[in-house]
Amino acid sequence: MERYVKFWQYVDDLLAVLEPTGVIRQINPAWENLLGFSAEEIVGRGLSELIHEEDRKKLANELSALLVDHPRKLEIRVLRKDGSYCLVAWQFTSDGERFYGVGRDVTREKKQEEQLKQADQVRLHLALAAGEMGAWEWDLKTSEVSWLEGAAQVHGTSGKWSPFSVEEYMTYVHPEDRDALGDVMAEVAREGKNHHAEYRVVWEDGTVHWIEARGEMFFDELGEPSYMAGVSIDITRRKRAEKDKEFLVRATAELAALVEPQSTLDRLARLAVPAFADWCAIDMLADDGSLTRVSVAHADPGKVKLAEEIHRRFPPDPNIDEGTWGVIRSGRSRFISEITDAMVNAIIKDPDRRAMLKELGMRSYLAVPLSAHGKTTGVITFFAAESGRLYAEDDLLLAEELAHRAAVAIENAELYRELKAADRAKNIFLATLAHELRNPLAAIVSGLALVKLTSNDPERVEQTAAVMTRQSDYLTRLVDDLMDIARITSGKMELKKEQASLVSILNGAIEASRSAIEAAGHRLSVSLPGQPTPVLADTVRLAQVFSNLLTNAAKYTPHGGQIDVSVECPGPEYVVRVRDNGAGISSDMLEHVFKLFTQVKHPIETGDGGLGIGLAIVEGLVSGHGGSVEAHSAGPGKGSEFVVRLPRATAAEVPGVTSETAVIQASTTRALSVLVVDDNIDAASTLAEILRILGHKVLLENDGLSAVITALDSRPEVILMDLGLPGIDGYEAARRIRADERGKRSRLIAVSGWGQEEDKLRSREAGFDEHWVKPIGLDRLKNLL
Repeated sequence: MERYVKFWQYVDDLLAVLEPTGVIRQINPAWENLLGFSAEEIVGRGLSELIHEEDRKKLANELSALLVDHPRKLEIRVLRKDGSYCLVAWQFTSDGERFYGVGRDVTREKKQEEQLKQADQVRLHLALAAGEMGAWEWDLKTSEVSWLEGAAQVHGTSGKWSPFSVEEYMTYVHPEDRDALGDVMAEVAREGKNHHAEYRVVWEDGTVHWIEARGEMFFDELGEPSYMAGVSIDITRRKRAEKDKEFLVRATAELAALVEPQSTLDRLARLAVPAFADWCAIDMLADDGSLTRVSVAHADPGKVKLAEEIHRRFPPDPNIDEGTWGVIRSGRSRFISEITDAMVNAIIKDPDRRAMLKELGMRSYLAVPLSAHGKTTGVITFFAAESGRLYAEDDLLLAEELAHRAAVAIENAELYRELKAADRAKNIFLATLAHELRNPLAAIVSGLALVKLTSNDPERVEQTAAVMTRQSDYLTRLVDDLMDIARITSGKMELKKEQASLVSILNGAIEASRSAIEAAGHRLSVSLPGQPTPVLADTVRLAQVFSNLLTNAAKYTPHGGQIDVSVECPGPEYVVRVRDNGAGISSDMLEHVFKLFTQVKHPIETGDGGLGIGLAIVEGLVSGHGGSVEAHSAGPGKGSEFVVRLPRATAAEVPGVTSETAVIQASTTRALSVLVVDDNIDAASTLAEILRILGHKVLLENDGLSAVITALDSRPEVILMDLGLPGIDGYEAARRIRADERGKRSRLIAVSGWGQEEDKLRSREAGFDEHWVKPIGLDRLKNLL
C-alpha cells in the first residue's frame, strides 16, 4: 500500500492512513485544498475529532467492522477549518495493521440531489393537486391505511396522516357504498389483484364527492400480497358532467314531447331537480310587462312553500339591474360560483328576507334567459344548496343550452296551441260555411220544385221567385264576404275614396240594418253631432263596416234589447260607438274577436249563423281608412261596445275616384246578338234562355275552340265567355278572337267565379273588355249595354 503513497499528492480526493484506534498518521494535500487544514494540524489527531458529533458513532461502528469485513463505505460530515461541514463519501479498507481511507466531497452532489428531490416533490404535489388526486398505501399484513400527499384533501379532511385501520377508513365512505367497497377490498386482498373502484365519500362539511381509487399490488418474498400503493382521484366533476349530459338529453327528449307551455315549464323545473340543481325557479314576462313566477321546484315541498313565500313578500325589484330583471333586460346570464354570507349581507338589507334566504341554504347561483329568435321571454334560475355543488363555467354553458332548448320547446308549444286553435276555427268555419250554403240552397231547391209544381199559378210562382231571389242575394253576399277577406289578408283590397259625410254613411248603414233590428224588436238610439263630418272614405266599404257592427248587435242581443249608436268628434278624429246590452264577450275572447274565423262558440251551440269573418272584415276596412277598431265588454251577458276611430278629412284633401256605386245607364231595348260560352251546360242554357226572354238573339257553345269558330263566323255583338273551358281556356280563346279582324268589334266579357284583381288583370291582358264575377244578376243582364 505504501508504494502508492508517493502518488497521493496528485489525487483530488481525501486520502488518509489511520491507526486501528482511528488516529490519523498520514494525509495527502487534498485535505488542505478541500478542508483548509495542513498536515501538521491533522496528523496525530483522531479522525472522530473532525467528524460531526451526530456521525461519530456511525464512524466508530464502521471502523470496528473493518477488522473483520472490508472494504466499508459510509457518508459522514467532515469539519472544515472555517467551522462549516462538508459531506464526504468514504471508502475504507485494511491490511490488518492500518486503515486506509479515500473520501470524496459529495456536498454539491447531495445538495443537487436534494434539490431534485424537492423539485420532484413539488411537481408531485402540483400534479396531484391539479388532478385532484391523493396518494396512499395499504399494508395488508397489518390492515392499516396510510395517507400520503393529497389524500386528506381528496377526502375532505385535514387529518389522518398516521396509519389507521380499514374499518376507520370506512367511516369516510358513503353508507350506501361501504358494503360494495368492502367486497372489492376483500377480493383484492384474497386474490392479489390490482385495485380499481368508484365510490362516494362524505366530506367533513357534509358534501358528497365521488372518488376513483386505483392501486398496484406488491408481494413479499413468499409471493404473498404484502402491500398496495395507489392514488385516489376526485371524479365528482366527471360524474356531474356525465349526469348533466344525461339530464340534458332526457330533458330535450321530454321537452320535445310536451305541447302545452305551462306543462313544459313545470316539467323543466322538475327535471332540473336534483339532476342539475337543488332549486329551480322559472319566471316569465307577462303581456303587461310584469314578471310572473310560473314554476318552482325542490325535493322538499316544505322548502318550496318557503321559496314561494319569499317571492310573494320580496318579488324581484324591476328598478334593480341585477338578478332576474338584469337577465331579462340584457338577455345575458348571471353567474355566482359561491354565495357567501358576506355577499348576502351586503346585497340583502332587509333582515327578514336575509334570514329566509339563509334558511334556504343557497351556495351557488345561475340565472339564464329563455330566449328564442333574439327575444327574451323569461328566466330560469338554478340554485345549488345542500348538494354543496359550486357552479362553474361549463355548468353555465349547459344551463344556457338547456334554456335555449326550453325556449324553443315553449315556442313550439305556443305554436301547437295556436295551430290547434286555428284548426278548430277552420273546422268551425267549414262546418258553418256548409251550414250557411245549405240553408239558401235548400230554399232555392225547394223553390224550384214548387215552381215546377205550381207553374200554372202566377202568384205562387212570383212569391217563390222572390224567395229564391233573396236566397241568391244572400249567397252572393256570402261569396263577396269571402272575397273581401281574401283581398284584405293578401293586402289587395282597393278602396275608392272620395270626400263624403260620415253621418250620411252611417245613416245609410242604419237603414240597411234597420230590418234586422226591427225584426228582433230592438230599440235603436242614435246620437249624431250637430256639425259637418267630412271624411275621405270609400262610402260603400265604410257603410259595410257599420252595417256589419249593427247586424252583429242585432243578432247577439236578446229580443227587445237596446242598441245605441253615437258619433263624437274629439280633436282630429271621429269616434263612432255601437253599443248593445246583449250576450257580451268574455275577457279571454276580447283580444281575438277581430281575428279571422273567430267565434266564441260553435254556431250549432248558439243557433246563430255567420262565418266568423265579419269582424275581421271590419278591422281590415277600418285599418284601410287609417283608423282603428276596439271591442269592449264587461263579460258574458253584459253587452258589448265596438269603438271605431277614423281620421277627419282636412281641407287640403282632394276627393278621390268616384264611388263604385255609379248610376247605371238606362238599359237598351234593342235586340243584340250574344254568344254564350260555358262548359257548364245547365248554367249556359239558363243564361241563354234569360237573354232570349229579354229579347236578344243567342248562340251557345260549350268549349273554347268552338267558341272561337262561332265568334269569327257569326261576329256577335256581345260574347259572354267562361274562363275555365275544355280544349283551350277562355284566355286563349279571347286572344285568338282578338287576333282576327272579324273579332275586333265584339264586346268581349269574361264571366268567372274567379274575381281577384290578378284575375281581372289577366282577362284584360287577354283582350276582354270587362270581367264579371258569377253569379250575374238580372239587373246587370238587363243593362247589358
